[in-house]
Amino acid sequence: MKKLPIVVLHGWGLSSERFQPLVRELNKAGYAVYAPNLPGFGDSRMPSRALNLQDYVEFLHTYLGDKRIKQPVLIGHSFGGRVSLKYEYMYPKSARALILTGVPGFTPVARKKLILFIAMAKLGKVIFSLRLLRGLKDKAQEWYYYLVGAKEYYRAKGAMRETFKNVVREDLLPYMKSVRTPCLLAWGESDIITPVSIAYRMKEVIKNAQLRVVSGVDHGLPYKHPELFVTTIKPFLETL
Repeated sequence: MKKLPIVVLHGWGLSSERFQPLVRELNKAGYAVYAPNLPGFGDSRMPSRALNLQDYVEFLHTYLGDKRIKQPVLIGHSFGGRVSLKYEYMYPKSARALILTGVPGFTPVARKKLILFIAMAKLGKVIFSLRLLRGLKDKAQEWYYYLVGAKEYYRAKGAMRETFKNVVREDLLPYMKSVRTPCLLAWGESDIITPVSIAYRMKEVIKNAQLRVVSGVDHGLPYKHPELFVTTIKPFLETL
């Protein structure tokens, strides 16, 4: 029986190039693997306007159609998992299965911390508008965004900064509740960007989801440890 195609969707700030070691490992296992650059990443064209999660879903839908890929297994890392979840919601049964890793199905930032972040960011604009402090603005912002866990927002440029805000603002709970395809959550136990506690919460709301926690690795499980990641997901793939 021919093995199902696999589409790897990278995380925010990464690209398909970072996942080539994973692609090679999956190729060795006999799978046809595709790893597109999502709009605004890698060698893709920078968008002229702010995008939202739906734009990325439509990109994926067009990509699959152009490549004539049917019933793929979607491997979504972090941001790529957001796209996978909403794709499954918008186009049910189009994917054969979902493998989600390091995906913030629930925000890892506490609401109080988020409110504080917004308030301090606004205050910072006022403070660093003063002539004597203007030269420190960029360094101070970089330090602050790193401190509150929003360095990806700081690094984003142009339309991608608003895109980031649009993406993280979207509630994934309805999409997780709607999943009816087989779903595996593969997590690094030492993930501090999206803690494993998030994975346990996601398992509770995604119907029949399986969870595999890998000790000693962090958020970069699928691209830092591709062999270990394939070993972790292979039993699940073989059931499809």
